[in-house]
Amino acid sequence: MKLSPRPLRKDQMKECVATLRRVSLFAAWSPAEIEEFAAHVRLLPCPAQEVVLWEGDAGDVLYIIAEGSVVVSRRLKGDIETVICRLHASDFFGELDVIDDQSASANVQTETACVFYTIDRDTLYRELEMNPRLYSKFLIALLKEVAKRLRTTNQRLIDAILWGIDATSLDTG
Repeated sequence: MKLSPRPLRKDQMKECVATLRRVSLFAAWSPAEIEEFAAHVRLLPCPAQEVVLWEGDAGDVLYIIAEGSVVVSRRLKGDIETVICRLHASDFFGELDVIDDQSASANVQTETACVFYTIDRDTLYRELEMNPRLYSKFLIALLKEVAKRLRTTNQRLIDAILWGIDATSLDTG
């Protein structure tokens, strides 16, 4: 199923701003900066058990989880898949696709009904380039999150090598 985000209605803007204030990417932004940015965000409701992204899909959208949870997984071999992580409200995904213009590196499926706020790469970059200070804040926050996720991945890899953990049983609730 191809999902289509839609523009926010005026009555949805306040909730969007409140959600963005809880997201680490916008932690250093002022309420006014977040409110201005929120005008470019789109809304995407999604039912439970829906695939949002398939590994290998073209990706150019940053997804911010407003409600619900998703499971991020990778195909190992054939039909064998491993859970990389679960993400919840105020988490985000799609950041790698937005950064490097590559295809999605993992599958993302809703675990529960979700509401996402989305912004495509072109809109994100256009808005950030208009304010270098915000661009800097955003990139620093993004780098911190990517570093945190990389450290977690490195530790899991070390654990798997040292302890012979079956990669198909990893579950990072």
